[in-house]
Amino acid sequence: MGNDGTPLHDLVMTALRAAGEPVREAALFERVRARGADATPERFIDAMEHLGSEGHVHVAFDHDTPGSDPDPFQPRLWRVVE
Repeated sequence: MGNDGTPLHDLVMTALRAAGEPVREAALFERVRARGADATPERFIDAMEHLGSEGHVHVAFDHDTPGSDPDPFQPRLWRVVE
């Protein structure tokens, strides 16, 4: 799937591709858990940072949309890099 093949990474990439648009971090975590991931928020964020460092996903900060993201999530929008 274009990553290191861990189940969590595969679920993240599948959820992002299904969305077809950038997804806010906390919402993406919920989507990935709904797909069967058994990950803590911290492990999820680590996976996202790994995928980003490998060039599979891109992150942008959403400073325009009001909302409060539960800890440890931040107002980040993630999208697949094709």
